[in-house]
Amino acid sequence: MRLFTIIAAAMLALGPLATASAASISKSEISKILSDQGLNVRDLNSTTLIVDYQGYNILVAINGADADVSYLTYIPGISSSEIGYQFLNKFNNEVKFGRAYIDRDGDIAIQMDRNSSGGVSAENIESDFEVFLLLIGKFLSDLESQSVA
Repeated sequence: MRLFTIIAAAMLALGPLATASAASISKSEISKILSDQGLNVRDLNSTTLIVDYQGYNILVAINGADADVSYLTYIPGISSSEIGYQFLNKFNNEVKFGRAYIDRDGDIAIQMDRNSSGGVSAENIESDFEVFLLLIGKFLSDLESQSVA
């Protein structure tokens, strides 16, 4: 029993170190992964990339101690007065992996985060980016449906 306690204590003490190591993915690795998909990727700052995709500037940032990866874009040409909070609430309730919101400047933002404490692979980055593009598409489709209704 004492051996089990010592092993458990060691795992708890060393766990955060192992997690940080498993989670680490560099900005340059993300840039390469997305560039290899044919996307136009450029540096914004030490933690953030900008991906130009069909008129959208998508920010891809590595945040926090666990190197969580965040995807963010603003929807151009749409003001907060055009959509309203009821639309945003409905959209956010339907989509569990991202969110849309109005920032303090009144711009419409769509954001998705990957909790990276368990690690991130190249496949995760590729699929997350595709999911984020689908999230943008759903937002625009829902907005168009609201306008028609």
